[in-house]
Amino acid sequence: MRYVVRLYEQIDETFKQRCKDLYYLRYWEVRHWLGTEEEDEIDELFEMYFAGLLSEPNQVLHYAYDSEILRKRDRAIEAVQSVPTKAQKQIELDKNVRYALQMLGWYLDFVSQDAELQALEDEGVEEVQRHEMNDSKTCRVCRDADGEIYPIDDIPPLPHPRCRRWFTNV
Repeated sequence: MRYVVRLYEQIDETFKQRCKDLYYLRYWEVRHWLGTEEEDEIDELFEMYFAGLLSEPNQVLHYAYDSEILRKRDRAIEAVQSVPTKAQKQIELDKNVRYALQMLGWYLDFVSQDAELQALEDEGVEEVQRHEMNDSKTCRVCRDADGEIYPIDDIPPLPHPRCRRWFTNV
């Protein structure tokens, strides 16, 4: 089962780096959109934001990333150990890795929104307006919230995984 542990360690390491890259890119994308031309010397501040993000419980999924990736790894080990043939073991491992990657995709939504909101806050934005895609994939809750205005420090958490909302300054 060491190969499962190694696989999940690789997933974890790669994912954390991708989260950090996404956070950084989304943060500066929003700052540039708001007119910030220079990338301030905020490396320490950025590291603090990102470390805080990874250590706090995820508002969408209601658990911390670190404990969940370990739980996914342990579930994969149990699933692989519970079947007798090599082919079945591979099927179970593939299925569990897909589940883990789906969870990580949901977490990336959270990371992207957190970076966006942090950039808006750092630019001094006090209120934001919520926007939705408003197509056939948009849920009723999100459709009803389209156009709502929120104080920057009172934005509701993502209502569900794969939410496609975004905010603009008011």
